[in-house]
Amino acid sequence: MAVTSNDVANEALIQLGDDQPFVTGQNPTWDNSTAGKALQKIYGPAVATVQRQWGWDASRNAVTLTATGNTPPLGYSFEYPYPSNGIELWQLIPATPDPNNPLPVNWTVGNAIVSGTQTKVIWTNQATPTAIYNNNPSEATWDPLFREAVVRLLASELAMALAGRPDFSQSALESGAAFESLGETRPD
Repeated sequence: MAVTSNDVANEALIQLGDDQPFVTGQNPTWDNSTAGKALQKIYGPAVATVQRQWGWDASRNAVTLTATGNTPPLGYSFEYPYPSNGIELWQLIPATPDPNNPLPVNWTVGNAIVSGTQTKVIWTNQATPTAIYNNNPSEATWDPLFREAVVRLLASELAMALAGRPDFSQSALESGAAFESLGETRPD
């Protein structure tokens, strides 16, 4: 059976102890319980925090960028919108890579007004590159160590949100940090 955001959230509630009632629903539409309301605010950011911290391989995604149509700032030839589901941009690859020129493409992230809205953008001198980035894949694709790191971070944040127990929150945070540090030594 595939893992869901409900499974992850309820595992975090188990970590809290005190027979916390389970939540129903999925991210971002949790039930109306106190825990469900807290999860509406903290689930997505907690997952993104763990995703960004180590750039988990299972989160790798690629998309060909399309120009915004804006004039980029001095020093850059092109401006592209940041991938809408992107957590962190890892690199840009030319549309037709040159095997004899393996130098990385230079780029930077900024913000600009695109179609009247302030938008996160990528500036580069590369025409139509492919962006390699981490996104937020389904819980069913998560590595077990990644899942455990998310559960522990959620438990820490839920401890404060539900019970205001700083002592338990600190304990859960330290436990989560131990699991997260294991991620630094994981084989690629």
